[in-house]
Amino acid sequence: MSQKLRLALLLLTAILVSCDLRSETAKKEMEKFSGTPTPVPAYSISPEPTPVDPADVAAVDTMQLGDPLTADGHQQHKTLNCTKYNPVTVNGNESVVTVKGVCRRVMINGDGNQVSVEAAMEFVFNGTNNRLTFSKFANGKQPLVTQNMQGNTVEQGVGNNSPPATKTHVTK
Repeated sequence: MSQKLRLALLLLTAILVSCDLRSETAKKEMEKFSGTPTPVPAYSISPEPTPVDPADVAAVDTMQLGDPLTADGHQQHKTLNCTKYNPVTVNGNESVVTVKGVCRRVMINGDGNQVSVEAAMEFVFNGTNNRLTFSKFANGKQPLVTQNMQGNTVEQGVGNNSPPATKTHVTK
């Protein structure tokens, strides 16, 4: 008899455990967390780019690959000339750098720099509180801006014929 009693007790326990004894409120709360998440699109729709005035276009032959140009040191005042679609790197803090010509890329490694560029296809920031101003668009295209640190500013300089400045504050 003890065998039958154990079996009956085990069967009763199994039935009770399988029953959902939660209140209706608890069921609704659990449903919030058990569903599949709302899918987030892998892309974002950006507005149409602002047309570039032909007077603000700096033409460059992108097949030219000039030697890398650098401005190294802290609190420096330097001028660099991109003559063959050169890549430019600024290494330092609180420097003032002027870049003439059209560059492939301008990379800033440091903090608190002020860089003026005629035109470039890409701007890369590996520091904070840097300010970069450009005056023209290389081959009429908006520059690609990559900010790996917070607090940098990129803006289209004053004195051009295109629409008002494109100002970008990007934070990670």
